[in-house]
Amino acid sequence: MEQRTLIVSCMEYYSHLKNIPADKVFSSFEQSGFITMLLDTLRQFPEMDLDFYIGMVDGLTALESDAEACGYEHYTERTALLPEVIAMLAKRHHMDDLEACQLYYHSKTAALVSEDSTQYYKKSAQEIFELLEAE
Repeated sequence: MEQRTLIVSCMEYYSHLKNIPADKVFSSFEQSGFITMLLDTLRQFPEMDLDFYIGMVDGLTALESDAEACGYEHYTERTALLPEVIAMLAKRHHMDDLEACQLYYHSKTAALVSEDSTQYYKKSAQEIFELLEAE
């Protein structure tokens, strides 16, 4: 599994369950060391699938949906879209996956894509990439 796929999948899934924008989840995971832990585990167990990592996050955070209303129902669309955007950023700026994820999730565009109400999750990867490059 690619690092970007792992990071995006975990951010978007947790965003959905906790009803928190994915850009805020990324910042929180980054500050708490969760991203480093995920990537270290990926290096140790590269054969593991996404369910393993979601289970790991689940165990560490007592992951369960506790939101009264969910504004992040389209996490699966974002999870499918964003690894391509991250790959484009990494290639364009000669970054590794983590650096590209940091660039993405700390952007104004990520905040817009994170919100279902903007419907940015319906845009193509190229459109999202162009918005990022215009920032």
